[in-house]
Amino acid sequence: MNKIEKEEKIKELRSTLEEIKGLLNDNKWQNEKAEHEILWKKMVDLAIELHAEIKPIHHKKMIENRGFKPDNPKFYDHIHPVEDLLAFIEDPKANNDPEDITMNHEFYLNIYTRRWGHDDKYKITRNEGGWFIGNISLNGNCDKTGSPYLYENLRHDLVNYPHSLPGYLDFLWDQASEQGLSHEGVQEALDQLSSWIKTCEIESPKGIWESY
Repeated sequence: MNKIEKEEKIKELRSTLEEIKGLLNDNKWQNEKAEHEILWKKMVDLAIELHAEIKPIHHKKMIENRGFKPDNPKFYDHIHPVEDLLAFIEDPKANNDPEDITMNHEFYLNIYTRRWGHDDKYKITRNEGGWFIGNISLNGNCDKTGSPYLYENLRHDLVNYPHSLPGYLDFLWDQASEQGLSHEGVQEALDQLSSWIKTCEIESPKGIWESY
């Protein structure tokens, strides 16, 4: 494929993709419609052909979500990888994954307890498997949700915490990796979780419930 042919196919792919997206956005797309099926196949075939010629880089998450490697014809049977392909053509750095820069960094969770009436500083280190909880009575390696030691310590000190906290910590770990969050960004997110836990603890029922 010479340069002119390649440029024509890129232009054609862009045009085909925009036509498909326009139909989808206007709720006019019909999978069973013959002309739409032909249009979709044209997009996929052009993407496969350009992929073989250009050898683009795709986001790691894109490859995971598709469930196919980019050289598998089924990889481009979706709008998003086609958008990624065109983005790479426009800028070869467009699909570079952010660098994970906070591995083995030490952070803190400030945990308020009704039991003691003040904040305790939990040292929490982000590592390959999740988080390492240190400097408190029950410490060790935890998964990305903070289990088991974060919650064993919270239960030990009778701390009420949001039910969905494990999912938030898991999400934060992934975002730090996938978005290349800075040290300050991860700590700010942990501070927000600390504040959420404190609110939950302070607003716990009083009276007979104090030692619950």
